[in-house]
Amino acid sequence: MRSFLPALFFFFFFLFNGQILAQTFLPPKQDSDSLRIGLALSGGGAKGIAHIGVIEALEEAGVRIDYITGTSMGALVGAFYAIGYSTDQLREIALSSDFRDLFSERTDRTYASNYEKIFDERTIVSFPVQRRRSIGLPPGVISGQDIFTYLSRITWNVNHIQNFDDFPIPFAAIGTDLETGKAKVFRSGYLPDALRASMSIPSFFAPHEIGDKLYVDGGLIRNLPVQDAFDLGANYVIAVDVGSKLQEKEELTSLTSIMNQSIRFRIIDNVNIQKELADYYFEIQDIDHFTSSDFDKTVEILKLGEKAGDQHFDEFKKIAELQNVKFNPQSDSPDPRPLPIKEIIIEGNSIYDDQFILNLLDFTPGTALGPDIIETNVSRLYSSRYIDNVLYRVIADEGEYTLHLKIRENIEDRLGVGIRYDGTSKASLLFNLSFQNPFQRDALARLEARLGERMKFRAEHVYYSLFESRSAFLTSLEYSSENVEWYSDGERVALHENEMIRGELAWANFFSTNNLFSIGLRKDFTFHRNKINPDIIGASSSDHHALFLRYMRDNLNRKSFPAKGRKLVVKTTASNSLIFSPITFTSTRFYYYGNYQIADFLTLRNAFWLGYTTGSELPWGYWLTPNRYEPYFDVIPFGGASRHALNARNVQMASAGIQAEFSRSWFLGLDVYTGRFMRKWNIDVDRDSPEKAISFSIGNLTLLGPVELKFSHSTLNRFHMELQIGYKF
Repeated sequence: MRSFLPALFFFFFFLFNGQILAQTFLPPKQDSDSLRIGLALSGGGAKGIAHIGVIEALEEAGVRIDYITGTSMGALVGAFYAIGYSTDQLREIALSSDFRDLFSERTDRTYASNYEKIFDERTIVSFPVQRRRSIGLPPGVISGQDIFTYLSRITWNVNHIQNFDDFPIPFAAIGTDLETGKAKVFRSGYLPDALRASMSIPSFFAPHEIGDKLYVDGGLIRNLPVQDAFDLGANYVIAVDVGSKLQEKEELTSLTSIMNQSIRFRIIDNVNIQKELADYYFEIQDIDHFTSSDFDKTVEILKLGEKAGDQHFDEFKKIAELQNVKFNPQSDSPDPRPLPIKEIIIEGNSIYDDQFILNLLDFTPGTALGPDIIETNVSRLYSSRYIDNVLYRVIADEGEYTLHLKIRENIEDRLGVGIRYDGTSKASLLFNLSFQNPFQRDALARLEARLGERMKFRAEHVYYSLFESRSAFLTSLEYSSENVEWYSDGERVALHENEMIRGELAWANFFSTNNLFSIGLRKDFTFHRNKINPDIIGASSSDHHALFLRYMRDNLNRKSFPAKGRKLVVKTTASNSLIFSPITFTSTRFYYYGNYQIADFLTLRNAFWLGYTTGSELPWGYWLTPNRYEPYFDVIPFGGASRHALNARNVQMASAGIQAEFSRSWFLGLDVYTGRFMRKWNIDVDRDSPEKAISFSIGNLTLLGPVELKFSHSTLNRFHMELQIGYKF
């Protein structure tokens, strides 16, 4: 999600960053010949992965763990062990889980509606618009959708267990009631709910709602839950701390560090109280070399946990000798099995009916569903952009299973902001206001402003009363202005400012995710200003109206540096006296862009672009030019050409290339282009010889959107370099 300021991600990890307290030990109690051992695991973000190494050492020493309590990441590790995962499986889960992707909450663009695909990947930050039309801040940088779905999959085998005392090892997780600031000890309910609440880092995760309560990270109130282990029934508690300590004066040099320190006072005070209650307390040495977000350093953190286990192994053996019932290490938990779902119950939807949601989910009652299938299809629903959050659980009743879905619809009005810089149009800003149900139910509205060398203001209203067919009516009004350059033999020979006011009425199946069919009527008022060498300007300035037909299929996995997927756009526009237009012309365009992933890091790509027009008067909007943004086509690149250098009425163009993702979000590209840009359509290559180009590019997906540096050699320019920053709009 690109909502809110991603920099707050680092700010609100204050709960767990910092250095670790010095080790202290309490000797094992000798007042019983049989101990009921409680294991209390602290929060610590990625550092909590070290808990796995400690549990391995406890098992090897023969300690039988009778109860487990945990906070945040400690709750996650502790819960997985408590429900039956072996330490080998815990290690495998830690190494195979990509928490960075889970925290990024990237939706699957394949499942977005056609309408959303037109407008996605253009803004870098978005803000909710409050009821009084004021701009607010979201409750969290991410909603927690992906992490909740992940937790539901991992805990599938115990989803039917309400009482956490009934797990193979009784368990409790600690959260914080956001309204009262008091600790909430989760000992029953739905386990993914409890874990999601316990790890809800304030302002990074949105608070998690259970019943009528909101919960945030348990580390705020009790990051080391020792007393809670006693409350479960333990009479001897081992406490493992990967938390944080107060910083030294020399480290308090920034607003962030001072804010962190201010909030840590209460956290540290409570940890100090809890560690005094523990029978055996220790901190993992050298864990302060890592931060809570170091999920890419899982191997190193696991080794620190192993090292801590080795250091305390002899003490663990002494503790094991005080238990009169010896412990056998847990065997692997069985793989989750699909369950026959008799009924699907959907709650929380008021705009989109049950059948629409079931169609998106592709669920049929009576079929067997496993967590992988449910996770894939919940991702499809969430990625549609109509649903803000999807929580699910399977409930067993006398051998029959019901799938319960709790839906939170995306009904929030939002303001999106985008920025862009390129060598031709320089800096540009985009403001996008979207409204849900602005004037009546079953409607969307969008206001958009593009500021910069190219100006555009657009208002549109989408009414989708025929939702079962995913169709909608769109009405829009748009003003645009840009400076258009005209070239001859590579030299700029003319210039004019093209202003246009356009009204449009269209029908389309906008809410389908696959094939978009649209038909519409538009009216254009065109004005040419600031003309230089007007006799050379080829575009018409006549007002007109036209009919258009459009087809689009877009299943690219992303707009910027796609690794797989294809895009096909076909559009035909006609203006003539039959529809009472004062000028006659036709324009037909065909564009295909394919990406073929041949390895995880390597993609082949190609494109074909054909454009054909008729009529002596052709308005500027129907001239064909590469490297110029258009909403449905995006930007069709041709290396080495400036934005207007290849203006033409007719086009025959092809390109082919290869893209390598050599590091996370870093890309290298090599493309070759050939194209004929003609006044009149023909297939005689000798008459209009093709332009040719080759380009090498390096790009990166950043917080500001894609950044790309491209070097080109072409028949137009011997050497051409271009820097682009931000999404295209």
